[in-house]
Amino acid sequence: MDKSQAAPRRLLGSRRFWSSVISVITLIIAAAWPELEEHLDVLAPTITTICVTLVGGYVIEDRELAKQAGVNENGGGHDTNTD
Repeated sequence: MDKSQAAPRRLLGSRRFWSSVISVITLIIAAAWPELEEHLDVLAPTITTICVTLVGGYVIEDRELAKQAGVNENGGGHDTNTD
């Protein structure tokens, strides 16, 4: 499989991507709903904060999983990365 076919498949399987899409859809619905319009000044930052927190957590989790996979590939328990 070449890279041009793998990229869309990876994107559609990404938790970060779907968290962002759902957050944008939620913001659009909240902005379009007449009853929620007066509360948008509270809802928008809350929805954005939840999205950023989720995506940040996924990034940290992915980084830790990559570190663990790197340790397992090296065959030892020593961390070769010094950052």
